[in-house]
Amino acid sequence: MCDERLKEFSRQRLGGRHVPEDVRLLATAQWEGRGHPFEQFGITVLEPSAPHPLTDFSYLSDKERADPDIMANCAASEQMATYLKAVAQDEDGSFYGYWLHPQQRLDRQPPPVVKVDSELTYWELGGRTFSEACLYDIAFDDDELFAEVAAALVKLHVSVSAGSREGLGELPADPAPEDVHRRLYYAERERLGLPAES
Repeated sequence: MCDERLKEFSRQRLGGRHVPEDVRLLATAQWEGRGHPFEQFGITVLEPSAPHPLTDFSYLSDKERADPDIMANCAASEQMATYLKAVAQDEDGSFYGYWLHPQQRLDRQPPPVVKVDSELTYWELGGRTFSEACLYDIAFDDDELFAEVAAALVKLHVSVSAGSREGLGELPADPAPEDVHRRLYYAERERLGLPAES
């Protein structure tokens, strides 16, 4: 059952790319009801069929849908979804995903992980894997919490390459997601005949 679900996850969430080992372990633990350490922080792996958070505008009112500036931002978000593959979401509506922009160098390293909050702010996270990026985000400056969650990940056979947040490597997102979104947004405003700046 999980194998089929992972295949669907690969197809729907990652554009057919291989599901990284740590994501596979997290997803399997969640789907089998065993749980994973990030769930206590409200972070869950998205279902394969769940809409991409950047393309779900069901929350918009009719008045907001009639606002061309808001719709320009929505159009930019939809385009961003082709570059940012959503993997997990938290209770506040933020989500975590792989940055796979065609200009990003992916030949020698895994893709960087980016967090996007409900205000469409893009946060580039440290860590060399998806799990390390989530750990980097939740631990912040709490070394004890870092060690606790890292130990729980190891019990799931998810390795962590450092003993502290500061020790995690960084995979810079290039071009920066925030910049790409801004360019797409202004291009959409221009396409709609709106002034260059709102």
